[in-house]
Amino acid sequence: MICPLITKSGAHTDLLLDYTAGRLDDDERIRLERHMEECPACASFRMEQAAVWEALDLWEPAPVSMDFNRRLWQRIESAVATPWYRSLAESLRFANWKPLIPLTAAVLVIAAGFVFDHPARRTAVSGMTIREADQVEQTLDDIDLLHQLDAVVLPASGGSKTM
Repeated sequence: MICPLITKSGAHTDLLLDYTAGRLDDDERIRLERHMEECPACASFRMEQAAVWEALDLWEPAPVSMDFNRRLWQRIESAVATPWYRSLAESLRFANWKPLIPLTAAVLVIAAGFVFDHPARRTAVSGMTIREADQVEQTLDDIDLLHQLDAVVLPASGGSKTM
């Protein structure tokens, strides 16, 4: 059975917690007790919370030593005085490095592939240097530009060619 109080909001849990803590007024307490007689989910929650409160009532914390505050402040001051790089080294000392091994290997393989696929300088094909190839390309571009200039100048002069 689904409790209608549960479906409304999280306020239902707060109401039950207030009930087990004894913070409800008499009207709300009586109304909730009537509801819990019919709702097994709320009754179960009440019993579980009652068990928690009883366990907390029985629990006795260990006594605090007389010099607790002094030792606490000394530890805080020593932590503040420690340089940041020592704190970092201390935290890394207990780090689990095993997950980083496959990641490091993958990065190295990718870097090696990039380096071998893109060498710093390429050699020219058929014994021609890169500088010579650039000069040939520039010469061909110049010839192409002259042909375009000729095509524009000849029709404008009436089609006659004089040499």
